[in-house]
Amino acid sequence: MKWKIMITRRHPIRDDRGLILPLTLLIMVILSALAFAILSIGGSETQIASNHLGSIQADFLAEAGLEHAFNTLRTTPALMPNANAHIADNISLGQAGSVIGTYDVWSQAAGADTVRVVSTGTTAIRGSQKIRRAIMSTFFHSDHALLTNGPLAISGNTGVLQTGGQCGNVHTNDDLELNGSAIDIVGAATASGAYPQNSNADVGPGSGHVLFTKKIPVINPTDFLNIAIATLPANQVFQMMENGDVLNGSSTPLQHLNSGDSYNGWSFSAGTPAQWQFSGTSGHVNGTYYFEGNVRLSGSPGSTANPWVVTLIATGNIIITGGPTVQTSMTDTLFIAGLDIDIHGNPGSTVFNGLIGAHEQFNLGGNMTVNGFVLAEDAGSASGLVTSNTASDGPTINYNCGSNPPLRGPLQILSWGL
Repeated sequence: MKWKIMITRRHPIRDDRGLILPLTLLIMVILSALAFAILSIGGSETQIASNHLGSIQADFLAEAGLEHAFNTLRTTPALMPNANAHIADNISLGQAGSVIGTYDVWSQAAGADTVRVVSTGTTAIRGSQKIRRAIMSTFFHSDHALLTNGPLAISGNTGVLQTGGQCGNVHTNDDLELNGSAIDIVGAATASGAYPQNSNADVGPGSGHVLFTKKIPVINPTDFLNIAIATLPANQVFQMMENGDVLNGSSTPLQHLNSGDSYNGWSFSAGTPAQWQFSGTSGHVNGTYYFEGNVRLSGSPGSTANPWVVTLIATGNIIITGGPTVQTSMTDTLFIAGLDIDIHGNPGSTVFNGLIGAHEQFNLGGNMTVNGFVLAEDAGSASGLVTSNTASDGPTINYNCGSNPPLRGPLQILSWGL
């Protein structure tokens, strides 16, 4: 009996028994590592995106705070020299139930007419950003003898003249009416609104419709009072209050008036608003007067040789029907009204030197001469005394650009940072 021995040779590479499990485990480890890496990257990206969104929102909130500060400083000039003013206290932005965040703004005095503003924006997702600006307030300077925000009508033999060869100009940011051939405007008469096409008024070169508007400063009686208190001796400032109290520039009581009483020639009539009237030719006292209420000047105090040195500031209307001879007691500032100014019926000898400024409208209706400029902010028509700016019946306005009343001009950014 023969035996056959068969020898079988195995190739290790082809024998995969025993390798499947390790390979499977290795693949699972690799896949787990990849999954963990992907999840980690995704979580990081989510956090980065959230942080980026919070930073952007906080930056926008801080910028909104700066805009709030600019508007407040522009409309409240008295804040400019004051330190540590809390302009905005955690103002929320967004709709109810979905507030994006808040902004908080402080200002601090940083020099003459300069403040440092710090605005902090804080988001609902805890992002926060501070923005800093150094802001300087400039002073307004007018190149126009008559300047209004609302419509302006000129008629009669009104003259707008320039002395020194400049600034005998008229401008309105609205419509202009020129009625009559006796009108004499040496400079340019311009209107951002409608300009009369068939007027035979005598106007200077450059007159007509223009595409630009002029910046009109805010006429706020309280601002002028604050400037008077800050720059004039206390005994030259008189605060005539609605309740009958008379105070000096330091708010020291001088006298209490009952209805019908007088102080420095000004008679007091109690009411809301109070009424103040000067109707004599004597008894006047020099100074800067701040009135709560309406003012009427129907007398003729002062003379060419001895003018009444006075500035009248009123929260209400100023009505002048007399023929006073006056010059300003406060830098180039004559009459400031929180509502309207109505001047009419004056003799030809009346001369007004300085700014005449109305928060609402003005009427120049007499034969007076104004050496300075006349300004109307046209902020509204709450008074109703004067409904549209007018110059008629022969007023003459002489202006040489030399008047510098304490009117705040545009804000300028000096520096910025985070």
